[in-house]
Formats: sequence, C-alpha cells, structure tokens
Amino acid sequence: MTKKLLNERFQELAGIKPLETLKEDTIKEQMMMSMENDPVIKEEIFTALAGLAGVLGIAGVTSQIELALEDPAIAEKYPALAKIFGFLQKMGNSLGPGIK
Repeated sequence: MTKKLLNERFQELAGIKPLETLKEDTIKEQMMMSMENDPVIKEEIFTALAGLAGVLGIAGVTSQIELALEDPAIAEKYPALAKIFGFLQKMGNSLGPGIK
C-alpha cells in the first residue's frame, strides 16, 4: 500500500475527488447529467429563473409607472400612486446604506 497524505485519505473516505482529476468539462457534464436524471433539480432551476424574470418584469413596470408620474397631469389624476412611490423611494433610500 502506497503512502498517502492525510488530507488525500480523508477526501477518499468522504468520496471527494481530488481537484486535479476534476476538469471543467467533466463538471459541466456531471451537472447536465444530474439535471437530466433528477427532475427536482431541473424544476428548482426553472423556478429560480422564473422568479428572476418576475422580479425584472416588476422592476420594469415600476419604473414605467414612476416615469408616468413625472407628468404633472398623471400625478394629479392619481395622487395615491405618487404617495405610494414616494414612500417606497424613502424606504429604498434609507435601506440602501444598510445593505452595503
């Protein structure tokens, strides 16, 4: 039996492949195979992408409403929207520094 480094033996016992045997192409193939074989992973990925699309969509709608409210006639016609977006802007402005 050849001598191995302790961390290599632990990796072998844990079922972890050494980094030098992992190549980018094999990792991509393994991920694609696991997605094809496990419908739950595929569903989770598509759910995350759908959520991201929803967030981007609502951001677009929100910015369009804000642009429309810059018109004084529309802001006068829909004062509640102006108040709501003013409140959301204040919240965003105060939360922004806390996120950093």
